[in-house]
Amino acid sequence: MRKTVLITGGSRGIGRVTAMRLLLDGYSVAFTYANSSEAASRFEAEAGNPLLADGPRVAAFQGDVRDPVRNEQIAAEVMERFGSIDALVNNAGIRRDALMYDMTNDSWREVMETNLDGAFSMTRAALPMMMRQRSGAIVNVASLSGLHGVVGQTNYSAAKGGLIAMTRSLAREVARSGIRVNCVAPGLVETEMTGDLSAEVKKELLRSIPMRRTITPDEVAAAIAFLISDDAGGITGQVLCVDGGASA
Repeated sequence: MRKTVLITGGSRGIGRVTAMRLLLDGYSVAFTYANSSEAASRFEAEAGNPLLADGPRVAAFQGDVRDPVRNEQIAAEVMERFGSIDALVNNAGIRRDALMYDMTNDSWREVMETNLDGAFSMTRAALPMMMRQRSGAIVNVASLSGLHGVVGQTNYSAAKGGLIAMTRSLAREVARSGIRVNCVAPGLVETEMTGDLSAEVKKELLRSIPMRRTITPDEVAAAIAFLISDDAGGITGQVLCVDGGASA
């Protein structure tokens, strides 16, 4: 029986690339999107390409991960559509960078609610299904910022650091239920979310990366695909850095 993966924030960036990778690997993919309805529709159409032998196996679900009620509804809708939730990728995230003395309460709250609270409530919504199945894999998309302080990202670093801590604790809670919980921590990835960084900032960031290059979304997607696969059956509570050696 084909396994189903639920990805939050799957219409763009790392989420979209991961969704396509998993489709090609033979999974069915459900993904959420908050506002990018056009991008979501485009992706659903593209997922019917000839590489996917038996046609589209993808479905988009509109919802803001900050809404726990909607997250519960989405989990139920995915179960109704596909019959299982075998893996969850908590990918949805935003940045609102500023030095702390310039950071607004709204900028702090929006990042925490999306990047950490959203992952919590979507995980809580999917867990009962996985526990009934006594199997499952959860991958939280954290960041190098959650491991090392980054100037101008106190909100983002706090949220991603909290996500890593949540991952480690939850991994211990659900291990006996056959559920694995891990993180990927990307470094500087070329996506829309990092597209607003200035050339000077990018140049400075590249100096701190031993490989002297950015990471591609495909490389992050490959790490996620590995962590949800049976090949990672003995791995839980871990953080896999995909950062060109920046955390070495």
